[in-house]
Amino acid sequence: MRQAASARSPLRVDFVGMTDYIVFCRRFGGDILNATINKYLYATAHWREDEKIVLEAPDHDNLSVQIESPAHLDPQGQLGLAQEVLRRFDLPRGLHVVTYSEMPAGAGLGSSSTIATCLIALLDALTGYHMTAYEMAELARDCETIALQTTYGWQDQYSPVTGGGVKFMRHWPASTGRGIETNQIPLSPGTTAELERGLIVAFSGISRPAKNILDHVSAGVESEDYQVVNALKEMSNMAGEIRQLLSAGDLHKLGAALQEVWRLHKLLHPDVTNDRLEELFEIALEHGALGGKVCGAGGGGTMMFYAPAGKDYAVRQALREVGAHVFDISIDKYGLLIW
Repeated sequence: MRQAASARSPLRVDFVGMTDYIVFCRRFGGDILNATINKYLYATAHWREDEKIVLEAPDHDNLSVQIESPAHLDPQGQLGLAQEVLRRFDLPRGLHVVTYSEMPAGAGLGSSSTIATCLIALLDALTGYHMTAYEMAELARDCETIALQTTYGWQDQYSPVTGGGVKFMRHWPASTGRGIETNQIPLSPGTTAELERGLIVAFSGISRPAKNILDHVSAGVESEDYQVVNALKEMSNMAGEIRQLLSAGDLHKLGAALQEVWRLHKLLHPDVTNDRLEELFEIALEHGALGGKVCGAGGGGTMMFYAPAGKDYAVRQALREVGAHVFDISIDKYGLLIW
């Protein structure tokens, strides 16, 4: 048994997201297209000599939680998701765990789910459970359901544990019995370099919980609201179209495709966009971006634009001038790592 271990799990940008709502996918199927990027969630842990569990989250105002023993882990306590993950393992003694994300909370890059898969992989390494990627992803979803008292999608649990890169991910309808499939899109080195250059990832400065939007989408699917269901179906179709563009290296068409996904996304709920987001979109397009969208549910968080060669620098500078935090990004090729 290892005495200590560390894990690094990449966050993601989604070219097409929101179509991973489980109820929708089971009825109609849902396609996702995302990319793991070089912004990470880190976790490290070592065994203690006593029975105490110590959880530290330096990115949450240096929060530190001490728990008397594994028997006292509580998913409704502070850092409840981490507590629920630890509760699922047979811990022989106390443990000291530190986690933090390189990106701000509410950025819409999947950090809330990524922390669960990252911790599960870390505990799997420490305890020698030897879980499969599928088992890790499903356990993460189950832990979120208990600790956060909600469940929505699956992409952020499956994305890091199934490797890095740009991936097309499909949840087949339940009637097919085929479940979830993930496929890395093979990009040439030139296409990868051009994609990394042209993608502009910017935090809007608004950190907003996605619950209201997700609840509305959930209710819309349950009630078979035509606008919600049809928008999700069309977004799912766009994942296939963007997959073809990337595979063929047709990046000059990517901006328009992202713009269409954004149009459909805004049909899901009025709160998906707001004055700040529309301002940043207008500035990006004015300075040469061909299109873009919000990552995650919307209402704030991180935006992603695509600009052609010669225009990307101007777009980045213009967004910075109005207070957006623009990140330099590259495609992470490895997915979740343990050492």
